[in-house]
Amino acid sequence: MARSVIIPIAFLAGILLLVGVANAALNRIPIQRSEHFKRSHKNIQAERDFVQQKYNLNTVNGYPMEQLSNSDNYQYYGNISIGSPAQYFLVQFDTGSSNLWVPGSSCQDTSCLSHLSYNKTQSSTYVANGTAFSITYGTGSVSGYLSVDSVGFAGLIVKNQTFGEVTTEQGSNFAYAHFDGILGMGFPALAVDGVTPTFQNMITQGLVQNSVFSFFLRDNGSTVNYGGELILGGSDPSLYRGDLTYVDVIQAAYWKFQTDSIAVGDVIISINDAAIADTGTSLIIAPVSEYDVIAAIFNANANGLFECLNSMPDLVITINGEVFRIPAKYYVTQEGNYCMLGIQSINQNFWIFGDIFLGRFYTEFDVGNQRLGFAPVNSSDSVKIMGLWNLFFVACVVWMLNK
Repeated sequence: MARSVIIPIAFLAGILLLVGVANAALNRIPIQRSEHFKRSHKNIQAERDFVQQKYNLNTVNGYPMEQLSNSDNYQYYGNISIGSPAQYFLVQFDTGSSNLWVPGSSCQDTSCLSHLSYNKTQSSTYVANGTAFSITYGTGSVSGYLSVDSVGFAGLIVKNQTFGEVTTEQGSNFAYAHFDGILGMGFPALAVDGVTPTFQNMITQGLVQNSVFSFFLRDNGSTVNYGGELILGGSDPSLYRGDLTYVDVIQAAYWKFQTDSIAVGDVIISINDAAIADTGTSLIIAPVSEYDVIAAIFNANANGLFECLNSMPDLVITINGEVFRIPAKYYVTQEGNYCMLGIQSINQNFWIFGDIFLGRFYTEFDVGNQRLGFAPVNSSDSVKIMGLWNLFFVACVVWMLNK
């Protein structure tokens, strides 16, 4: 005989209240994934060159260097609005930079005309600034001037946000991008012209309950357009397994932290090296000396190309005592009998962890405490099952409350 289960109404109401409070504290922005993204030997080399420019410590015309790549190299982007009434844009949310910029309506370059543009004359909340800005990227540059307007995220409105309005775009990469601009989520020290980054303004204006944002990036999502979520105001434990492992930021410009060690299989590559969490990069970038050790393991050339092996070791990254393991299938791309490492090198003394790492590990960016938190992502199946269970649970609760 089946046994009846009785759940007190007060308990159910408390659960619903807690669910409501948790949902109210988190603001979600769906992140799209390029439908044409496929990591290839060609775009691995192309992005390595782009990243070299992004982290070049030199400046051009007095401005820090940033760059833009095509959608094959930057696969994640999401929706924001600017102005009143809202004008909508797709932007890449980039933790490796700190400025927001989109094309302006006065830009007549072909690449601008193929994207959505901001029209200040149609916004009642526009405020002129006029300061010139210029950002250089791989094979060209964007330039224009600063403007001020309201910026919307997932129902939250940031007032008086300064952003770059692009009037000139040189180079072809932007024409093929699936997104219209970039929204930087690094610290203020990185911002061109001393502009306050958007998330810092969200904190100041009291729009988020906690000064935290987090990324859930899918590298093998069940649907083409679903690439994950950017969550403002906290983290969602249903999207990761276990507890977050926290590590302090050691430079409040980039999201830079210190690793304990990095190994390929049993071979220790580095001890106590610094690394940057960068959602605007697909690859893992190693310092040259460390890359040389990795290349020797695979007998790879300077571009990371080698004859595929029958068995390849995991990449093992230890952070604050916790091991984060990435199987070779995620950092090696095979085309025929030849493979290429998704680990590349540029002339820097730190590592850069892009989507090869961030797509495997949920990442919390804690602005207030200047720390990062990492945990393994849930699989797409477990996330779907959890979502269905939540819906079923709520439906049951509502049914019982209405009996």
